[in-house]
Amino acid sequence: MGLLSKHESVVWEEFHKGKPTSDIADESTEEWSPSYVSRVLSRARRKIAKALEEHANSHRLDVESLLDYKGLLIGFDYQVNAEVHIVFTKKLGIVVWYEHESYAGKLCQQCPKESECREILDTVIKEYNISLRPDEERLLMTKQSITILRKLAAKEIPRYKRSKEGD
Repeated sequence: MGLLSKHESVVWEEFHKGKPTSDIADESTEEWSPSYVSRVLSRARRKIAKALEEHANSHRLDVESLLDYKGLLIGFDYQVNAEVHIVFTKKLGIVVWYEHESYAGKLCQQCPKESECREILDTVIKEYNISLRPDEERLLMTKQSITILRKLAAKEIPRYKRSKEGD
């Protein structure tokens, strides 16, 4: 079983498609109220925050910011002198991404982890609806990953919103 319950997973996904909680409730096939959706989203955020913090602790990171509503923790690893992004994805679970220039001196095209990295980045792009400009798509994955993770950190997220009376 994954980190989130079925309802939490649905609400999380719809929230990250840009829908406010009131719209998620209105469009639900179940009898969800906006307050129920807000509670479910809050529960999901708490679970995700806890998992992100546990991973940061296990990697002995200094936490710089925790953006639970984005499923993102940004930290720093002083042992390797690198910024670290820990991201929640529904497909892959928690992903720990160290900013790096190469893998044991090998650039992306020669790296044995190239396909694994591509899957991770493609998953983040898809789940968080991040778009890249053509010049960003041509970057090596080491550079592209920084662009993707910074876009996630800066991404506008819908707010909790009540339905207007008469809608």
